[in-house]
Amino acid sequence: MHEVGDILTLRKKHPCGGQTWEVLKPGVDTRLKCTTCGRVILVPRDKLVRQIKGKSTASQ
Repeated sequence: MHEVGDILTLRKKHPCGGQTWEVLKPGVDTRLKCTTCGRVILVPRDKLVRQIKGKSTASQ
């Protein structure tokens, strides 16, 4: 599903204004890092699957 380094675009913006997140640790609880401010959060997989708007790999 998601791999370390993938960049996800979520439907809801972060308070800093960023909308893209880097996957740090995939799993049941996925660890994401905001690409704008660097904030790290844990999101449950079921909630994350509903929030994903787009996906790109870090190499693109």
